Amino acid sequence: MLKEYKNGERFEGIVLVNEWKEVPFRQKPGAFLSLMCQDRSGVMQGKMWEYPPQILTWLREQDIFLIHGVVSEYRGALDLTIEDMRMIPKEDVDLTMLLPCSPISEIELETRLRVLLDKIHRPELGKLVGQFLDHPEWGRAYRLAPAAVKIHQAYLRGLWEHSVRVTELADGIAGHFPGMDQDLVLAGALLHDIGKIGEYSYDRGIKFTTEGRLLGHIVMGLELLSGEIAKISEFPQELRYKLLHIISSHHGKYEWQSPKRPKLMEALVIHYADVMDAELYQFEQAKASHPDDDWSPYIPSMERYLYLK
Repeated sequence: MLKEYKNGERFEGIVLVNEWKEVPFRQKPGAFLSLMCQDRSGVMQGKMWEYPPQILTWLREQDIFLIHGVVSEYRGALDLTIEDMRMIPKEDVDLTMLLPCSPISEIELETRLRVLLDKIHRPELGKLVGQFLDHPEWGRAYRLAPAAVKIHQAYLRGLWEHSVRVTELADGIAGHFPGMDQDLVLAGALLHDIGKIGEYSYDRGIKFTTEGRLLGHIVMGLELLSGEIAKISEFPQELRYKLLHIISSHHGKYEWQSPKRPKLMEALVIHYADVMDAELYQFEQAKASHPDDDWSPYIPSMERYLYLK
């Protein structure tokens, strides 16, 4: 990985070029290339002092390259002196090697997901969740999409990680209340954020899609879930309403862009599990980023400093 290299070491690897420009030399004719190179480990600035004109054509057409060069230190920061670069066919690239990704492996996430699925005993709910997760498009997107643009699990497989963690939390809480429909909690928690598979684009960094900006993941999730329920004949209408209510109320407050506030015990549990996972994630990141500090910097999304000891 790019950020693992040290001063003086030779680099060979596949990178995503986020941006590039030709920079004129100050004291002689001509220009050099300045490129921002990224892989899963982070971003490093690259410079290419000599380059054939063909490379400019490549850079205008695509952004994934095999790079050869040397890592060096300049003004206290590492950068990459690029000696050679070659185009890589996009279909040959695993995006999880180029973009930040969940630290939890696919094997572990799938194992934890299957444990939760096995706890759903009501046939209609088990069929609905399985149908969604096994869908060739939705299932893959659920396991690859980020959970956010920033704040929590803003990386590939983030939605999968967040959904599993929220469901585990909600399942644990629901077990303390005998009157709660635990099957509904499990299914609702696993599906509460499914609209995010279309809210974000994530093939070259995480950005909002046009549909995501216009509608948001709650509306998109309601549409997607309604379509999947319609494929199951004789799906109980009241159960449909409850699942749609869970999606529409999981943000909990109108000021958090929630169309409804939770009116079911199960919806309330999922809302609080959702908030808990997002905020505990921020504690985890603050501790990891400031291991020697007593306090974190001010965190705007949480409107407070966090005590880390």
